[in-house]
Amino acid sequence: MTTRVLISFFCDDRPGVIEQLSALISDHGGNWLDSQLSRLGGRFAGVLQAQIPLDQHTALDEDLKGLASEGITAILTDAGDPDGASLSTQRITLMGPDRPGIVRELTRALRSAGFNVRSLDTGVETAAMSGEPLFRADACIELNPDSRLDELEWQLDAMADAMTLEIDLLAD
Repeated sequence: MTTRVLISFFCDDRPGVIEQLSALISDHGGNWLDSQLSRLGGRFAGVLQAQIPLDQHTALDEDLKGLASEGITAILTDAGDPDGASLSTQRITLMGPDRPGIVRELTRALRSAGFNVRSLDTGVETAAMSGEPLFRADACIELNPDSRLDELEWQLDAMADAMTLEIDLLAD
């Protein structure tokens, strides 16, 4: 019998981190399934999903905790139901002058209109002509049965006007 687990981790960015994690999963009879890994400011962080034998859960958790002596903080969590309801999605792209509060306002609009964030990728880039910092975001959102698309469109328009942002809501 197997179970799906999530492993979240962070450490200083250096060669071999993924090899160490994948070796531990393999040593416990597991299989690496999905991952989102990234270097953020000199640190390396990620979350991955693996399938492991149920009787290896505790042993893998202990071995992951042991990585702390090598500067890797790793946490094992049950992954939950992979066969959850399949909801339709839409994509939001956003670009504009960087300032505090953009993610807060975006997620507030999504929550109040009944949407859930499936994925969110953000970054700050330098504008080609002016050299000013530009904030960009790309989000995949789930449309729940009680989601109100008209409410979201209204809130995104108001946010775009107030914060001088270009926001597009696209069918996925």
